[in-house]
Amino acid sequence: MKLLTCCSFKGGAGKTTALMGLCAAYASSGRRVALFEADNNRPLTRWKDNALRSNAWDPRCEIFVADEMSLLEAAYEGAERQGFDYALADTQGGSSELNNTIIASSNFLLIPIMLTPLDIDEALSTYRYVIELLMGENLVIPTAVLRQRVPVGRLTTSLRAISDMLASLPLVQCPMYERDAFAAMKERGMLHLTLDNLRTEPMMRLVERNLSIAMEELVTLSKLLDLALEG
Repeated sequence: MKLLTCCSFKGGAGKTTALMGLCAAYASSGRRVALFEADNNRPLTRWKDNALRSNAWDPRCEIFVADEMSLLEAAYEGAERQGFDYALADTQGGSSELNNTIIASSNFLLIPIMLTPLDIDEALSTYRYVIELLMGENLVIPTAVLRQRVPVGRLTTSLRAISDMLASLPLVQCPMYERDAFAAMKERGMLHLTLDNLRTEPMMRLVERNLSIAMEELVTLSKLLDLALEG
């Protein structure tokens, strides 16, 4: 089982969106995905509740509450025992022993970031914290920055300047664009199943096309992360 962790000690950076998107991408290819919820606000649990109401939850996926050390250990052991292919972990806000344990146990670390000055500062703080933790523990774990809510069209001058600032960091080459499909996942449920549900409604072809593009981007992102894991 491969453990991928989304790290951000600031709320609203896009951790949950990234986890939901990756979960849908892996599930759509037949993989079993465990979601470790260390965030005390339980956004993934709410997402599952919404998805079940919309008939858009994939039974190949399951959420494990992991907001305490004992629960994290039980979640990892249970997910491995049940044969999940991937575990996707959310982290708590701020630094904590639990976050440190999740980070140190991961096979890949993903730091989501939105292209605003405040988010840049917070993401750089998280990145520095993660790298210092890994160095202190003498660990080598692939770590990359995932750009979130990137405009689909041309970047403004300010956004281009912020993007240039990130060029020195390891970046996932496929960002998550600013699409309604991504923004609405929390309410609609898993993207691949939302897409399947729409295909039965002829009047929703335009929406279906937009969701198809978003889903293709998520699959590309998941394949890039798989290559990083294999490498």
